[in-house]
Amino acid sequence: MLFVPFRKVSAYKVITAAGLLLHTTALVMRTIAVGHAPMANRYETLMFFSWAIILTNLIVVFRYNIAKTSLITTPIGLILLFWAMRASDAVTPMYPALKTVWFEIHVTSSFAGYALFTLAMAAAIQFLMARETDEATAFSDINNKAVLWGFLLFSLSMYSGAIWGYLAWGAYWMWEPKMLWSFILWFYYAGILHGRYVKSWRGKAVAYLTIVGFGIVFFTYLGVSILMQSSHKL
Repeated sequence: MLFVPFRKVSAYKVITAAGLLLHTTALVMRTIAVGHAPMANRYETLMFFSWAIILTNLIVVFRYNIAKTSLITTPIGLILLFWAMRASDAVTPMYPALKTVWFEIHVTSSFAGYALFTLAMAAAIQFLMARETDEATAFSDINNKAVLWGFLLFSLSMYSGAIWGYLAWGAYWMWEPKMLWSFILWFYYAGILHGRYVKSWRGKAVAYLTIVGFGIVFFTYLGVSILMQSSHKL
């Protein structure tokens, strides 16, 4: 049978949906405990990022009845979850600059975009490994849609972040590492979409570009915060 046996896909759906429900419950409980959306420190963003990755992949599993992307997304989601468990879960007070709906829109759309870019990377790897034409076509379609929706959500993140920055610091843009790398990430995926829709890029070249893009995603999220001095601590 194409992709994986139906029983195995069905089992994955049940197990992952159950795990996602528990994860969602944990996020809701955290929200109630801290009194705001769980996005104010690294522990919370790791939890949310992990949740978003599993959710987006589960949508693909139900939509396409394909579980192969899970071989990549599930380990990444679990690594982030275990990383969160090792991080400090101390409550971070919401200082005045964060007390705006634009902050929550900014962070939510940002990590939703990250999750979709992660899914796109998983689909790109499976595309390169595909042995059948139908299989390759399906993974190419997943990659294409994940990049498109990820880009739209990340664009929303950039827009809402600019408004939040103006309300918090009186400027829509500041030359600091996190903002600069966020723009690089946005511009990179804009280039992929431009190439796909205007220059008709297809096949392995786009797959490799998507895989490289995931590296930029991870560096933008964690590398900048760890290696560079930035006003963004997440």
